[in-house]
Amino acid sequence: MVTTRTPRVDKGEAILAAALEVFGREGFSDGNVDDIARLAGVAKPTIYSRFGDKQALFAAAVLRGSASANDRVLGVINSVDLRPDDLRVELGRLGQSLVGCVSHDEGLALMRLQFGERARFPELLDGIRETNRERTVDALAGKLAQLATGGYLTLRDASRAARQFMSLVTDDALSASGFGGRTLTHAELDEPVSAGVDTFLAAFGRRVSEE
Repeated sequence: MVTTRTPRVDKGEAILAAALEVFGREGFSDGNVDDIARLAGVAKPTIYSRFGDKQALFAAAVLRGSASANDRVLGVINSVDLRPDDLRVELGRLGQSLVGCVSHDEGLALMRLQFGERARFPELLDGIRETNRERTVDALAGKLAQLATGGYLTLRDASRAARQFMSLVTDDALSASGFGGRTLTHAELDEPVSAGVDTFLAAFGRRVSEE
């Protein structure tokens, strides 16, 4: 008889995922460790034995969620086609990934914590934000520079262009979500991302006269 084994879920990962969900919904002060334990399917003492206290648990949960979100974005940046059949479509796909934080629960939880708990954890949250942003800018600038070398874009400063691209495709979407207040559908993201890509290409796209 063949038996099927259910994959074992790592308790630490389950706890951190549950903590991010609870803290993202309730905030640090109102986030209850009992609720986190129940959601993770572990005993409350297990949480304290692994993470020490509530503050350490919060930091670990935010760091895990932020690293996961940043890895997803970097994965999409790294997959950008450097010889695209349609540059606008390729940049649109990239733009959708940059605003993916407002289209799923983990991203929204992180955003709410970035704004709601900054006064309590300024070094942690500001540090994460700046580190992730710089990693994203560096990776994106590299891809844009390669597209420029391939004749698809005209750039003077790839890092500045990367920052401008990020602002163009994310600012309206973040505002529309209430900075983490509600989840946006992909349909709702299409217009602001498309408008941002069009503006970016109007500034940096290769002119017909240059061909």
